[in-house]
Amino acid sequence: MIRVLRRRDFALLWTGGLVSVAGDWMLFAVLPYVVYAVTGSTVATAGMIVAELLPGILLGSLAGVLVDRWDRRRLLVAVNLLQAVVVMALLLMVSNPELLPVVYVVAALQSALSAFSLPAENSLLPTLVPADELVEANALNVLNNRMGRLAGLPLGSAVYASTGLGAVVVLDAVSFVAAAALVAGVRAGRSTRAEEAGELRPGSRLSAFLAEWRAGLVLVRQNRSIATLFMVFGLMTFGGTMLDPLSAPWVRDVLGEGATVYALLMTVHALSGTVAALAVGAVGSRLSPRLLAGGASAAAGLLLLVRFNVPVLPVAVTLSAVSGAAAVASSVGVETLAQQRVPEEFRGRVFGSLQATIWLVSLLGAVVGGFGAEAIGLLPMLDVASVLVGLSGVVLLLALPVEPSGTTCLEDQRRG
Repeated sequence: MIRVLRRRDFALLWTGGLVSVAGDWMLFAVLPYVVYAVTGSTVATAGMIVAELLPGILLGSLAGVLVDRWDRRRLLVAVNLLQAVVVMALLLMVSNPELLPVVYVVAALQSALSAFSLPAENSLLPTLVPADELVEANALNVLNNRMGRLAGLPLGSAVYASTGLGAVVVLDAVSFVAAAALVAGVRAGRSTRAEEAGELRPGSRLSAFLAEWRAGLVLVRQNRSIATLFMVFGLMTFGGTMLDPLSAPWVRDVLGEGATVYALLMTVHALSGTVAALAVGAVGSRLSPRLLAGGASAAAGLLLLVRFNVPVLPVAVTLSAVSGAAAVASSVGVETLAQQRVPEEFRGRVFGSLQATIWLVSLLGAVVGGFGAEAIGLLPMLDVASVLVGLSGVVLLLALPVEPSGTTCLEDQRRG
Protein backbone atom coordinates (compact mmCIF):
# COMPACT_ATOMS: atom_id res chain seq x y z
CA MET A 1 0.00 0.00 0.00
CA ILE A 2 2.85 2.38 0.84
CA ARG A 3 4.33 1.86 -2.62
CA VAL A 4 1.18 3.32 -4.18
CA LEU A 5 1.38 6.43 -2.02
CA ARG A 6 4.99 6.84 -3.13
CA ARG A 7 3.68 7.52 -6.62
CA ARG A 8 3.60 11.30 -6.66
CA ASP A 9 0.57 11.81 -8.89
CA PHE A 10 -1.62 9.29 -7.08
CA ALA A 11 -0.58 10.73 -3.71
CA LEU A 12 -1.64 14.21 -4.83
CA LEU A 13 -5.03 12.95 -6.05
CA TRP A 14 -5.53 10.89 -2.90
CA THR A 15 -4.61 13.72 -0.53
CA GLY A 16 -6.83 16.15 -2.40
CA GLY A 17 -9.73 13.73 -2.05
CA LEU A 18 -9.08 13.27 1.66
CA VAL A 19 -9.11 17.02 2.30
CA SER A 20 -12.28 17.51 0.25
CA VAL A 21 -14.13 14.59 1.87
CA ALA A 22 -13.26 15.83 5.35
CA GLY A 23 -14.59 19.28 4.47
CA ASP A 24 -17.81 17.82 3.10
CA TRP A 25 -18.43 15.78 6.26
CA MET A 26 -17.76 18.83 8.41
CA LEU A 27 -20.66 20.56 6.69
CA PHE A 28 -22.87 17.47 6.61
CA ALA A 29 -22.43 17.07 10.37
CA VAL A 30 -24.32 20.31 11.02
CA LEU A 31 -26.33 21.44 7.99
CA PRO A 32 -29.28 19.00 8.36
CA TYR A 33 -29.50 20.01 12.02
CA VAL A 34 -29.53 23.70 11.08
CA VAL A 35 -32.27 23.16 8.49
CA TYR A 36 -34.42 21.29 11.01
CA ALA A 37 -33.75 23.91 13.70
CA VAL A 38 -34.92 26.68 11.35
CA THR A 39 -37.97 24.88 9.93
CA GLY A 40 -38.96 22.27 12.51
CA SER A 41 -39.90 20.12 9.52
CA THR A 42 -38.60 16.65 8.63
CA VAL A 43 -39.94 17.24 5.12
CA ALA A 44 -37.65 20.24 4.77
CA THR A 45 -34.70 18.11 5.90
CA ALA A 46 -35.64 15.31 3.49
CA GLY A 47 -35.79 17.91 0.72
CA MET A 48 -32.01 18.29 1.08
CA ILE A 49 -31.56 14.63 0.15
CA VAL A 50 -33.67 15.06 -2.98
CA ALA A 51 -31.75 18.21 -3.94
CA GLU A 52 -28.46 16.36 -3.44
CA LEU A 53 -29.45 13.39 -5.61
CA LEU A 54 -31.75 14.59 -8.39
CA PRO A 55 -29.33 16.75 -10.46
CA GLY A 56 -26.74 13.98 -10.46
CA ILE A 57 -29.34 11.45 -11.60
CA LEU A 58 -30.34 13.69 -14.50
CA LEU A 59 -26.86 14.85 -15.53
CA GLY A 60 -24.58 11.90 -14.79
CA SER A 61 -24.82 10.13 -18.14
CA LEU A 62 -24.50 13.34 -20.19
CA ALA A 63 -21.66 14.71 -18.06
CA GLY A 64 -19.68 11.57 -18.81
CA VAL A 65 -19.40 12.57 -22.47
CA LEU A 66 -17.57 15.74 -21.51
CA VAL A 67 -15.40 13.86 -19.01
CA ASP A 68 -14.21 11.69 -21.92
CA ARG A 69 -13.52 14.75 -24.08
CA TRP A 70 -11.78 17.03 -21.61
CA ASP A 71 -8.54 16.79 -19.68
CA ARG A 72 -9.74 15.03 -16.53
CA ARG A 73 -7.12 16.62 -14.28
CA ARG A 74 -8.10 20.15 -15.36
CA LEU A 75 -11.76 19.24 -15.02
CA LEU A 76 -11.26 18.14 -11.41
CA VAL A 77 -9.40 21.36 -10.62
CA ALA A 78 -12.16 23.48 -12.15
CA VAL A 79 -14.95 21.56 -10.42
CA ASN A 80 -13.30 21.86 -7.00
CA LEU A 81 -12.92 25.63 -7.44
CA LEU A 82 -16.54 25.97 -8.55
CA GLN A 83 -17.67 23.92 -5.55
CA ALA A 84 -15.77 26.30 -3.28
CA VAL A 85 -17.63 29.26 -4.78
CA VAL A 86 -21.00 27.51 -4.60
CA VAL A 87 -20.69 26.45 -0.96
CA MET A 88 -19.81 30.01 0.07
CA ALA A 89 -23.35 30.99 -0.93
CA LEU A 90 -24.49 29.37 2.32
CA LEU A 91 -23.11 32.43 4.10
CA LEU A 92 -26.20 34.27 2.83
CA MET A 93 -28.33 32.00 5.02
CA VAL A 94 -25.99 32.49 7.97
CA SER A 95 -26.70 36.20 7.95
CA ASN A 96 -30.40 35.77 7.14
CA PRO A 97 -32.06 32.45 8.15
CA GLU A 98 -35.11 33.33 6.05
CA LEU A 99 -33.01 32.62 2.96
CA LEU A 100 -33.31 28.86 3.62
CA PRO A 101 -33.95 28.06 -0.11
CA VAL A 102 -30.26 28.85 -0.64
CA VAL A 103 -29.51 25.49 1.03
CA TYR A 104 -31.45 23.60 -1.64
CA VAL A 105 -29.87 25.59 -4.47
CA VAL A 106 -26.38 24.90 -3.11
CA ALA A 107 -27.16 21.19 -2.64
CA ALA A 108 -28.46 20.94 -6.21
CA LEU A 109 -25.46 22.76 -7.71
CA GLN A 110 -23.03 20.63 -5.72
CA SER A 111 -24.77 17.51 -7.00
CA ALA A 112 -24.55 18.79 -10.58
CA LEU A 113 -20.81 19.44 -10.18
CA SER A 114 -20.30 16.02 -8.61
CA ALA A 115 -21.79 14.52 -11.77
CA PHE A 116 -18.53 15.65 -13.42
CA SER A 117 -16.01 15.15 -10.62
CA LEU A 118 -16.87 11.58 -9.59
CA PRO A 119 -16.54 9.98 -13.06
CA ALA A 120 -13.50 12.17 -13.77
CA GLU A 121 -11.73 10.90 -10.65
CA ASN A 122 -12.64 7.26 -11.35
CA SER A 123 -11.42 7.67 -14.93
CA LEU A 124 -8.19 9.42 -13.97
CA LEU A 125 -7.10 7.06 -11.21
CA PRO A 126 -6.26 4.01 -13.42
CA THR A 127 -3.89 6.21 -15.47
CA LEU A 128 -1.83 7.08 -12.38
CA VAL A 129 -0.92 3.58 -11.16
CA PRO A 130 0.14 0.31 -12.84
CA ALA A 131 -2.55 -2.32 -13.36
CA ASP A 132 -1.17 -4.56 -10.60
CA GLU A 133 -1.56 -1.74 -8.04
CA LEU A 134 -5.16 -0.84 -8.88
CA VAL A 135 -6.71 -2.85 -6.03
CA GLU A 136 -4.37 -1.14 -3.57
CA ALA A 137 -5.19 2.28 -5.01
CA ASN A 138 -8.94 1.70 -4.67
CA ALA A 139 -8.47 0.36 -1.13
CA LEU A 140 -6.68 3.61 -0.31
CA ASN A 141 -9.58 5.56 -1.78
CA VAL A 142 -12.02 3.70 0.48
CA LEU A 143 -9.71 4.40 3.42
CA ASN A 144 -9.64 8.03 2.28
CA ASN A 145 -13.43 8.27 2.54
CA ARG A 146 -13.51 6.60 5.96
CA MET A 147 -10.78 8.83 7.36
CA GLY A 148 -12.44 11.94 5.93
CA ARG A 149 -15.71 11.01 7.60
CA LEU A 150 -14.11 10.15 10.96
CA ALA A 151 -12.23 13.47 10.93
CA GLY A 152 -14.91 15.70 9.46
CA LEU A 153 -17.92 14.75 11.59
CA PRO A 154 -16.49 15.60 15.03
CA LEU A 155 -14.54 18.59 13.70
CA GLY A 156 -17.63 20.06 12.04
CA SER A 157 -19.67 19.65 15.21
CA ALA A 158 -16.93 21.24 17.33
CA VAL A 159 -16.48 24.22 14.99
CA TYR A 160 -20.24 24.77 14.80
CA ALA A 161 -20.61 24.64 18.58
CA SER A 162 -17.80 27.13 19.13
CA THR A 163 -18.14 29.60 16.22
CA GLY A 164 -21.29 28.82 14.25
CA LEU A 165 -22.25 27.70 10.76
CA GLY A 166 -20.29 30.42 8.96
CA ALA A 167 -16.93 29.02 10.04
CA VAL A 168 -17.92 25.50 8.93
CA VAL A 169 -18.91 26.84 5.50
CA VAL A 170 -15.62 28.70 5.09
CA LEU A 171 -13.59 25.63 6.10
CA ASP A 172 -15.49 23.47 3.58
CA ALA A 173 -14.77 26.04 0.86
CA VAL A 174 -11.09 26.10 1.84
CA SER A 175 -10.98 22.30 1.59
CA PHE A 176 -12.19 22.50 -2.04
CA VAL A 177 -9.51 25.09 -2.88
CA ALA A 178 -6.83 22.94 -1.23
CA ALA A 179 -8.02 19.90 -3.19
CA ALA A 180 -7.87 21.88 -6.43
CA ALA A 181 -4.30 22.97 -5.69
CA LEU A 182 -3.21 19.40 -4.98
CA VAL A 183 -4.84 17.93 -8.11
CA ALA A 184 -3.32 20.73 -10.21
CA GLY A 185 0.08 19.27 -9.39
CA VAL A 186 -0.73 15.94 -11.06
CA ARG A 187 1.41 15.52 -14.18
CA ALA A 188 0.40 12.09 -15.52
CA GLY A 189 -2.92 11.05 -17.02
CA ARG A 190 -3.51 14.19 -19.06
CA SER A 191 -5.94 13.63 -21.90
CA THR A 192 -4.83 14.10 -25.48
CA ARG A 193 -8.45 14.73 -26.42
CA ALA A 194 -8.91 17.79 -24.22
CA GLU A 195 -9.58 20.09 -27.16
CA GLU A 196 -11.51 17.60 -29.25
CA ALA A 197 -14.80 19.43 -28.80
CA GLY A 198 -13.24 22.65 -30.02
CA GLU A 199 -12.11 21.00 -33.25
CA LEU A 200 -15.65 20.17 -34.28
CA ARG A 201 -17.51 22.39 -36.71
CA PRO A 202 -20.13 24.47 -34.84
CA GLY A 203 -23.00 22.79 -36.64
CA SER A 204 -21.76 19.32 -35.77
CA ARG A 205 -21.16 19.77 -32.02
CA LEU A 206 -24.61 18.77 -30.81
CA SER A 207 -24.87 15.80 -33.16
CA ALA A 208 -21.36 14.65 -32.22
CA PHE A 209 -22.15 15.04 -28.51
CA LEU A 210 -25.33 12.96 -28.86
CA ALA A 211 -23.53 10.35 -30.94
CA GLU A 212 -20.86 9.94 -28.27
CA TRP A 213 -23.50 9.77 -25.56
CA ARG A 214 -25.39 7.05 -27.45
CA ALA A 215 -22.14 5.14 -28.02
CA GLY A 216 -21.59 5.04 -24.27
CA LEU A 217 -25.12 3.73 -23.65
CA VAL A 218 -24.70 1.09 -26.37
CA LEU A 219 -21.46 -0.09 -24.73
CA VAL A 220 -23.20 -0.43 -21.37
CA ARG A 221 -26.04 -2.42 -22.92
CA GLN A 222 -24.06 -4.68 -25.25
CA ASN A 223 -20.86 -5.38 -23.32
CA ARG A 224 -21.57 -8.31 -21.03
CA SER A 225 -18.95 -7.37 -18.44
CA ILE A 226 -20.15 -3.78 -18.09
CA ALA A 227 -23.85 -4.71 -18.12
CA THR A 228 -23.18 -7.25 -15.35
CA LEU A 229 -21.33 -4.66 -13.27
CA PHE A 230 -24.27 -2.26 -13.60
CA MET A 231 -26.57 -5.02 -12.32
CA VAL A 232 -24.22 -5.79 -9.43
CA PHE A 233 -23.86 -2.13 -8.45
CA GLY A 234 -27.64 -1.76 -8.63
CA LEU A 235 -28.43 -4.76 -6.42
CA MET A 236 -25.70 -3.88 -3.93
CA THR A 237 -26.74 -0.23 -3.66
CA PHE A 238 -30.48 -0.93 -3.56
CA GLY A 239 -30.12 -3.49 -0.78
CA GLY A 240 -27.64 -1.35 1.14
CA THR A 241 -29.74 1.82 1.09
CA MET A 242 -32.87 -0.12 2.03
CA LEU A 243 -31.06 -0.86 5.29
CA ASP A 244 -30.41 2.81 6.10
CA PRO A 245 -33.90 3.77 7.37
CA LEU A 246 -34.37 0.38 9.06
CA SER A 247 -31.23 0.00 11.17
CA ALA A 248 -32.26 2.34 14.00
CA PRO A 249 -35.78 0.81 14.32
CA TRP A 250 -34.19 -2.67 14.46
CA VAL A 251 -31.91 -1.61 17.32
CA ARG A 252 -34.81 -0.17 19.29
CA ASP A 253 -37.69 -2.53 18.50
CA VAL A 254 -35.94 -5.88 17.90
CA LEU A 255 -32.63 -5.69 19.76
CA GLY A 256 -34.30 -3.71 22.55
CA GLU A 257 -31.51 -1.18 22.94
CA GLY A 258 -31.18 2.59 22.68
CA ALA A 259 -29.24 5.31 20.92
CA THR A 260 -25.96 4.42 22.63
CA VAL A 261 -25.95 0.90 21.17
CA TYR A 262 -27.01 2.23 17.77
CA ALA A 263 -24.03 4.59 17.79
CA LEU A 264 -21.78 1.75 18.97
CA LEU A 265 -22.82 -0.50 16.07
CA MET A 266 -22.29 2.30 13.54
CA THR A 267 -18.86 3.05 15.00
CA VAL A 268 -17.80 -0.61 14.98
CA HIS A 269 -18.96 -0.92 11.37
CA ALA A 270 -16.96 2.16 10.33
CA LEU A 271 -13.80 1.19 12.20
CA SER A 272 -13.82 -2.37 10.87
CA GLY A 273 -14.18 -0.95 7.37
CA THR A 274 -11.11 1.19 7.96
CA VAL A 275 -9.11 -1.85 9.08
CA ALA A 276 -10.39 -3.83 6.09
CA ALA A 277 -9.29 -1.10 3.68
CA LEU A 278 -5.78 -1.29 5.14
CA ALA A 279 -5.77 -5.09 4.94
CA VAL A 280 -7.02 -5.22 1.35
CA GLY A 281 -4.52 -2.58 0.36
CA ALA A 282 -1.68 -4.53 1.98
CA VAL A 283 -2.34 -7.67 -0.10
CA GLY A 284 -4.10 -6.06 -3.05
CA SER A 285 -1.68 -7.18 -5.74
CA ARG A 286 -2.34 -10.83 -4.84
CA LEU A 287 -6.14 -10.59 -4.89
CA SER A 288 -8.52 -11.26 -7.75
CA PRO A 289 -10.94 -8.29 -7.88
CA ARG A 290 -13.67 -10.59 -9.21
CA LEU A 291 -13.38 -13.11 -6.36
CA LEU A 292 -12.87 -10.32 -3.81
CA ALA A 293 -16.02 -8.47 -4.85
CA GLY A 294 -18.23 -11.49 -5.41
CA GLY A 295 -17.17 -13.42 -2.33
CA ALA A 296 -17.30 -10.42 -0.03
CA SER A 297 -20.77 -9.35 -1.24
CA ALA A 298 -22.18 -12.87 -0.85
CA ALA A 299 -20.65 -13.11 2.64
CA ALA A 300 -21.98 -9.66 3.62
CA GLY A 301 -25.53 -10.66 2.67
CA LEU A 302 -25.32 -13.86 4.73
CA LEU A 303 -23.85 -12.02 7.72
CA LEU A 304 -26.62 -9.42 7.60
CA LEU A 305 -29.28 -12.15 7.59
CA VAL A 306 -27.79 -13.74 10.70
CA ARG A 307 -27.30 -10.41 12.44
CA PHE A 308 -30.88 -9.24 11.99
CA ASN A 309 -32.46 -12.59 12.86
CA VAL A 310 -30.33 -13.30 15.94
CA PRO A 311 -31.05 -10.19 18.08
CA VAL A 312 -28.31 -10.68 20.68
CA LEU A 313 -26.02 -7.73 21.43
CA PRO A 314 -22.64 -9.57 21.28
CA VAL A 315 -23.68 -11.16 17.98
CA ALA A 316 -24.78 -7.78 16.63
CA VAL A 317 -21.47 -6.14 17.57
CA THR A 318 -19.38 -8.98 16.12
CA LEU A 319 -21.30 -9.20 12.87
CA SER A 320 -21.34 -5.41 12.49
CA ALA A 321 -17.56 -5.57 12.49
CA VAL A 322 -17.32 -8.49 10.06
CA SER A 323 -20.00 -7.18 7.69
CA GLY A 324 -18.35 -3.75 7.70
CA ALA A 325 -15.10 -5.34 6.58
CA ALA A 326 -16.88 -7.41 3.93
CA ALA A 327 -18.66 -4.32 2.57
CA VAL A 328 -15.34 -2.50 2.11
CA ALA A 329 -13.70 -5.51 0.43
CA SER A 330 -16.65 -5.79 -1.93
CA SER A 331 -16.57 -2.08 -2.76
CA VAL A 332 -12.86 -2.17 -3.57
CA GLY A 333 -13.29 -5.22 -5.80
CA VAL A 334 -16.22 -3.82 -7.75
CA GLU A 335 -14.57 -0.42 -8.29
CA THR A 336 -11.43 -2.14 -9.56
CA LEU A 337 -13.40 -4.39 -11.91
CA ALA A 338 -15.22 -1.39 -13.39
CA GLN A 339 -11.94 0.43 -14.01
CA GLN A 340 -10.37 -2.67 -15.55
CA ARG A 341 -13.25 -3.68 -17.79
CA VAL A 342 -14.19 -0.25 -19.21
CA PRO A 343 -12.11 0.99 -22.19
CA GLU A 344 -10.16 4.13 -21.27
CA GLU A 345 -11.86 6.29 -23.91
CA PHE A 346 -15.31 5.36 -22.53
CA ARG A 347 -14.61 5.63 -18.81
CA GLY A 348 -16.19 9.04 -18.33
CA ARG A 349 -19.45 8.02 -20.00
CA VAL A 350 -19.68 4.66 -18.27
CA PHE A 351 -18.78 5.99 -14.81
CA GLY A 352 -21.11 8.96 -15.32
CA SER A 353 -24.01 6.63 -16.16
CA LEU A 354 -23.02 4.33 -13.31
CA GLN A 355 -22.97 7.16 -10.79
CA ALA A 356 -26.37 8.41 -11.98
CA THR A 357 -27.71 4.87 -11.62
CA ILE A 358 -26.30 4.57 -8.10
CA TRP A 359 -27.90 7.88 -7.05
CA LEU A 360 -31.26 6.82 -8.50
CA VAL A 361 -31.13 3.39 -6.90
CA SER A 362 -30.07 4.95 -3.58
CA LEU A 363 -33.13 7.19 -3.60
CA LEU A 364 -35.44 4.31 -4.52
CA GLY A 365 -33.83 1.98 -1.97
CA ALA A 366 -34.36 4.38 0.92
CA VAL A 367 -38.00 4.95 -0.09
CA VAL A 368 -38.77 1.26 -0.63
CA GLY A 369 -37.06 0.33 2.63
CA GLY A 370 -39.07 2.83 4.65
CA PHE A 371 -42.46 2.13 3.10
CA GLY A 372 -41.80 -1.61 2.73
CA ALA A 373 -41.22 -2.02 6.45
CA GLU A 374 -44.59 -0.41 7.10
CA ALA A 375 -46.26 -2.78 4.61
CA ILE A 376 -44.69 -6.18 5.36
CA GLY A 377 -42.87 -5.62 8.64
CA LEU A 378 -39.41 -4.60 9.78
CA LEU A 379 -37.68 -8.00 9.87
CA PRO A 380 -39.02 -9.23 6.51
CA MET A 381 -37.82 -6.02 4.88
CA LEU A 382 -34.39 -6.34 6.48
CA ASP A 383 -34.22 -9.90 5.16
CA VAL A 384 -35.10 -8.74 1.65
CA ALA A 385 -32.38 -6.09 1.77
CA SER A 386 -29.82 -8.61 3.06
CA VAL A 387 -30.68 -11.09 0.32
CA LEU A 388 -30.23 -8.40 -2.36
CA VAL A 389 -26.76 -7.56 -1.02
CA GLY A 390 -25.77 -11.24 -1.08
CA LEU A 391 -27.39 -11.76 -4.49
CA SER A 392 -25.18 -9.05 -5.97
CA GLY A 393 -22.13 -11.17 -5.15
CA VAL A 394 -23.67 -14.33 -6.58
CA VAL A 395 -24.60 -12.53 -9.81
CA LEU A 396 -21.07 -11.18 -10.13
CA LEU A 397 -19.45 -14.60 -9.67
CA LEU A 398 -21.84 -16.38 -12.03
CA ALA A 399 -22.43 -13.78 -14.74
CA LEU A 400 -19.24 -11.71 -14.99
CA PRO A 401 -16.91 -13.23 -17.59
CA VAL A 402 -13.43 -14.09 -16.40
CA GLU A 403 -11.13 -11.82 -18.36
CA PRO A 404 -8.41 -13.91 -20.04
CA SER A 405 -4.82 -12.99 -19.24
CA GLY A 406 -3.52 -10.38 -21.63
CA THR A 407 -6.97 -9.33 -22.83
CA THR A 408 -7.44 -5.59 -23.02
CA CYS A 409 -10.59 -3.72 -22.16
CA LEU A 410 -10.93 -2.64 -25.78
CA GLU A 411 -10.78 -6.26 -26.98
CA ASP A 412 -13.46 -7.17 -24.47
CA GLN A 413 -15.58 -4.29 -25.76
CA ARG A 414 -15.26 -5.47 -29.36
CA ARG A 415 -16.30 -8.99 -28.41
CA GLY A 416 -19.14 -7.64 -26.23
